[in-house]
Amino acid sequence: MADVKMPKSIACKFDAGGWAPCKKPSDNGWCSKHENMKCVSCGEHAARSCDAQMGGLACGAALCGDCQHGMEGGHVTKQIYQKQVKEENEFRKTGKETKRMLALRGVPTDVELPRHLEELLNGNQEGFEVKMCYWLQLDHGLMGTFPAILKDTKIVILTHDKETIVRVWRSLKPCRSKMTTGPWMVSEQIGIAYNVPPQASDHKHSLPHKLFRRDEINTYFAVDPNPFEWAPGLIGAQISEQWFNELILKAA
Repeated sequence: MADVKMPKSIACKFDAGGWAPCKKPSDNGWCSKHENMKCVSCGEHAARSCDAQMGGLACGAALCGDCQHGMEGGHVTKQIYQKQVKEENEFRKTGKETKRMLALRGVPTDVELPRHLEELLNGNQEGFEVKMCYWLQLDHGLMGTFPAILKDTKIVILTHDKETIVRVWRSLKPCRSKMTTGPWMVSEQIGIAYNVPPQASDHKHSLPHKLFRRDEINTYFAVDPNPFEWAPGLIGAQISEQWFNELILKAA
């Protein structure tokens, strides 16, 4: 039997320095699966798996060498990530958020707002009052919070109208979920609210959030029968329609 000369091969370079290296043999350093894989952020050739932690699991999205898991979720270019880091560092130093950071939560940026609850309580509280507010979130035993949000945004649905939050709940995909309630300092005129935690030491960490009015929610439903969704990132929370309706009826 004659000896067989084995062809030379190059291990696939995808995620070579990461947590899930491919290493499949190839003739150009990329296996058939990863040769044409694109970065989910910029569309360039993907070279690695995103190692950001999500609920105890790695994200795993395909990224190029420069793009990153954004500080507010999703994936962004290196330039945008550096901008986010700069803003976050400035926020930690001063406690003041940029307009972009506020807008991500739907907070109005055309008025000067208290940076946090502590600043509000130590200043002018005119137009603010304490109200019980409601919001929705997936019910699970993992790390992280997955609230109901305005579709295609990161804006949490927060309202002091219980009937309105129940209506939002019924419109969502059936998942193990719950309605949460608590006291908030609310300005209906501006449309913002600050959570009131029980410990005064936490007041500085209570940032402004958008407050949804009933008429505003009605407007969204008039345009789209399903204008809200669960925040992405959690797998396996789906339940039957019947179980979902029972959860809502019990809470309502």
